[in-house]
Amino acid sequence: MYQRRIKLKAQQKTFYLITNRITGGSFIFGDVEKEYFRKLLFEGQDRLSYTVWDYVIMDNHFHALIEIPEASEMTRDELALRWQKHSRHSDANDPSDEDLYTFREKIHDISLVVGNIQQRFTQWFNKRNNRWGKLFGGRFDSVLVDENCAIAKMMAYITLNPVRAGIVVEPAEYKWSGYSERLACGKLQENDLEIATYLVRELGLPENALTGKEKVVINRIWDRFREYLLGHSSGHRDLDMATVGELLDFADMPLKLQWSQRLMLRVRFATKGVAVGSKSFVADVLKSQKDILGYRREHNPVESQAWDKVYCLKKHRVLIG
Repeated sequence: MYQRRIKLKAQQKTFYLITNRITGGSFIFGDVEKEYFRKLLFEGQDRLSYTVWDYVIMDNHFHALIEIPEASEMTRDELALRWQKHSRHSDANDPSDEDLYTFREKIHDISLVVGNIQQRFTQWFNKRNNRWGKLFGGRFDSVLVDENCAIAKMMAYITLNPVRAGIVVEPAEYKWSGYSERLACGKLQENDLEIATYLVRELGLPENALTGKEKVVINRIWDRFREYLLGHSSGHRDLDMATVGELLDFADMPLKLQWSQRLMLRVRFATKGVAVGSKSFVADVLKSQKDILGYRREHNPVESQAWDKVYCLKKHRVLIG
């Protein structure tokens, strides 16, 4: 039985780590499929209300870090334009205030955003392959991400997917990710400086790191992110499984855990944690979403054994042996 999805109100900016897999774990994402899915992922930003800050498309699943902005940030003219783009009706040019209010609430809903992308991709894929039925297995996972201490961690988790899977040695070698796009183009979004403001503290940069020309600032942020991501393993080229563990070791880890166990914990923590961030952030989510979570017993934020001072709402056991 599925737990109801945890979503914050449209009146506040919210970050989500989104994950979903192809049904049965089938490897259907080839280059053509990855390119089309990426197109839908970014194209929807003009019709709905969200921003993709990072992503990776693997052969049988995808991850995306998505921001849903405050609903009040959008003017009536901006809202009407999105309503017109999204509507399939010929009379879409003159929406009423009531229509726009209803539409505004819909397009700030993470369920509609991700559901729309997946539905469009499924329709395209089924037509192309003469098949029918659902393509994605079950509901997508959505984890609330604390903007103050977990954005860089989630981006690192996303970026290292192809390395963990043994597909590439260096994350930049994998084409279908936000990381490689930023290295190739300098930006993933035109307003990349906005996400940079959330990374300064987590990356250990000084407060004045955001001062200066935009290009200089952005380069400074992503140079530091590469150091944060690769740690002391940036010089390795012939990576074995132990080196992958070093790549993931961008925080002080308990010595009692093997790298493979830390990896397992991070995967579960990032994709199944419900809410990931500081202890106070997770506690606030627990309090505000108490009715939806429906915990019968007393529940408290759970500290990660794989990330320092990061908490979530689900306890993940370490499997020994």
